[in-house]
Amino acid sequence: SYSIIRRMTTVDLLKQQAEIAFREFLEPLEGLSERQAWATLPDGGSDYLHTGGSIQNIVLHVASGKFMYGSISFKNSEIRWSALADRIESFEPDWAKALEFLHEAHAYWMESWKDLTDADLVVDRPRFDALWPTWKILQTVIAHDSWHGGQLALLRYAGLNGESPPPSEAEDI
Repeated sequence: SYSIIRRMTTVDLLKQQAEIAFREFLEPLEGLSERQAWATLPDGGSDYLHTGGSIQNIVLHVASGKFMYGSISFKNSEIRWSALADRIESFEPDWAKALEFLHEAHAYWMESWKDLTDADLVVDRPRFDALWPTWKILQTVIAHDSWHGGQLALLRYAGLNGESPPPSEAEDI
């Protein structure tokens, strides 16, 4: 009801949006086989996909983003890109381990900003090579799940199977 919304803080709303976006990101992954996760569409242009184009690459890209945004923006850069690349390399191309990594990344992301208040939303925080207001960092990761979730849905709908593992996502880090 509307009375619940009136009592909800902006941070609570952002947490709810983050969980909804992540659930929607996961939907196309339900029951997906490893061969389906490895499939890629033919390269059709110059658009930058941020990944090698497979479902598995997208999953690892999104997971990496969650770890790095959480680490850089809220945890004093406790995780380094090189450590993340080594971690991914240790289990690639195992699809089940990629999914575990994704869930771990989402839990880390949500935990990294769990104590924020609405007043914190305007505080500038590090975001890779610039400072951004906290609200923009949160909204970026939420939108990132939604953006790549749409890619996952399309790839799943294409019904392709990969014959071999996709290019290493760790090499792109």
